[in-house]
Amino acid sequence: MWLRFDPNLTDRELGWMEQLGFNSVRLWLSEPAWHDRPIRFLANLSKCLDLCRKHKLSVLLVLFDSCGIEPRPDAVEMTVSDAYKHFLRSPSISSEQKQLVRTRYAAFALGRGRYMRIPVGKNTPPDIIFWQNWTPNPGLSRIGPENWPELDAYLDAVLTTAARHPAVLAFDVMNEPSTLMDLPTGMSYAAARARVDAFVAHTVTQFQTKYPTAERTIGSGNLGDLKSLSHFQTVLSIHSYLLGDELVKTLRSAAAFAHQAGKGILLSECLANTDDWLKAYGEESISTDEGQLRHYQRTLPLILNSGMGWYSWGGMVGQMFTPSTELVYPSGYLRPAALYLRRELAGAADRQLPKTRRASP
Repeated sequence: MWLRFDPNLTDRELGWMEQLGFNSVRLWLSEPAWHDRPIRFLANLSKCLDLCRKHKLSVLLVLFDSCGIEPRPDAVEMTVSDAYKHFLRSPSISSEQKQLVRTRYAAFALGRGRYMRIPVGKNTPPDIIFWQNWTPNPGLSRIGPENWPELDAYLDAVLTTAARHPAVLAFDVMNEPSTLMDLPTGMSYAAARARVDAFVAHTVTQFQTKYPTAERTIGSGNLGDLKSLSHFQTVLSIHSYLLGDELVKTLRSAAAFAHQAGKGILLSECLANTDDWLKAYGEESISTDEGQLRHYQRTLPLILNSGMGWYSWGGMVGQMFTPSTELVYPSGYLRPAALYLRRELAGAADRQLPKTRRASP
C-alpha cells in the first residue's frame, strides 16, 4: 500500500473513519517498502499523515510487527480450500498438526473462505490460512544483529519524517512481539522470542537516544507481555479480544498496572468479532453482519466504560484478513456494527459536552 499509495482513496476512507466518530487511527508501516523505494515511501507517508490531520485523526504508527507469514519466493497462489487440502496431504506435517489444522480451519476453508486466494510455497506453514496476505515486518529471517544497521536506517528515516508531525500521537515500536507463528526451520519458539526481544531492546535504545521526546509503545497481546515490556514504553499498550467479565477483568488489571507504573495506557486492539482468533477461525455465527452487530452491542459498552483510549479492529475491509471484522466496505457500505458504533460514539460525545455547549446552535 505504501508504494501504490492512492491519496484520493485514502482521503475518502479516512473521511469515513472520521464520520463514524473515530479520532485516531493505527497504521502499519513497511520496512521492505521503504527499502525498495525510500523516497516514494517517505513522500507517501508524509501525505498520509497530512490527510489524517485533515480528518482530525491522530496517528499511532506501527514501526515493526511480529505477526504474519514471510513471503516465499516459490509461492504460488491458490484458493484457501486447495491450500487446506494441500496441508492435510503434506508428508512434512505430523498427524497431530493436521488435526490442529482441521480444528482451526475446516469451517473457514470449506465454507465462506474457500474461494479466497493465498500464497503457498513449499515450506509455508498452515497458518497462512489465517494470516493470508499479512506479512511480518521485517520477519525473523531479517531481524538478527546482522540486519540491525539497515533496520536502524529505516527507523531514522521514518522518525525524521514523522516524529514532529502534528498528527502523530505515538510510535508502536513492535506489534505483538510474542506472536511468532512462522519460525525458521530448526528454530524453537524460545530462540525466536529471544531474537525478537534482543531486537526490541536494541531498537528502543536507538529510539530513546535519537528521539527522546517521541512517545513510544509496544502492542502487547496479553497482560504478561504488557508487564515484561513496560520499561521500554512511555505509553503502555494492550490488545484484548476477550468477552464479558473476562474483558472487564483484563482491562481493570491493565489499568491498575499502568497506574502503578505512572504511565498512560491504550487498548490498541479490540472489538474484532471473534471469540478466539485461532479456536475456530471463520465461525459463521460471528462473521455475518448480524453476528458482528451482536458482538459490538455486548462488547463496546464495556470498552467505553473502561475509560481507556481504544482502537477498533478494524476499519476498511481489504485483502489482509477475511471481511468479517472490519466496519466499512470499499464501496462505502457501512455494516450494521458501524452504524451502531457511530450512534454510540455520538451519544458518548454528547454526554461529555457541557450543557451550555450542547444548547449552542
